[in-house]
Amino acid sequence: MLIEKHHFKLKGTGPTKFHLGCDFFRDEEGVLCYVPKKRIEKILENYRRICGAWPKPATSPLTAGDHPELDASELLNEDNQKTHQSSIGAPYWVIQIGRFDIQTAVMTLSRFRAVPRQGHLDCVKRIHGCLSKMCHAAIKIRTAPDHSNIPVKLHDWECSCHADAKE
Repeated sequence: MLIEKHHFKLKGTGPTKFHLGCDFFRDEEGVLCYVPKKRIEKILENYRRICGAWPKPATSPLTAGDHPELDASELLNEDNQKTHQSSIGAPYWVIQIGRFDIQTAVMTLSRFRAVPRQGHLDCVKRIHGCLSKMCHAAIKIRTAPDHSNIPVKLHDWECSCHADAKE
């Protein structure tokens, strides 16, 4: 049998530094971390372009006791509705790549995309403010301790309600 060796030039074979909008790095303890900083910066730049100013920094995406479903503020005009819709849609990707802290707020305010009120737009602006203040928040991926040597318990399915199951 003849085996031919192929020589391919590989690019990017070192440690991952950036992937799908996330920066990857190791902290001072060597733990792998990732943060969607570049994606958040793009969202905030778009926010500044739409709203004309940077968001006011906030420590949480919603205030304590906030109930957007009870909001009775004035309805938004057509231009502000578009601002609300664009601003609430932007954080979805950030949620997908790890910023779970804003998920409940974004999902709650997404319910009001068709007929948003001024209070809803203010809450969306607060979400962006939370992203701006916490844009460096990272998720750490700890790989220790190693649990690969724990034995896998095999089950005897003959003594269960699925004993006679057939594919």
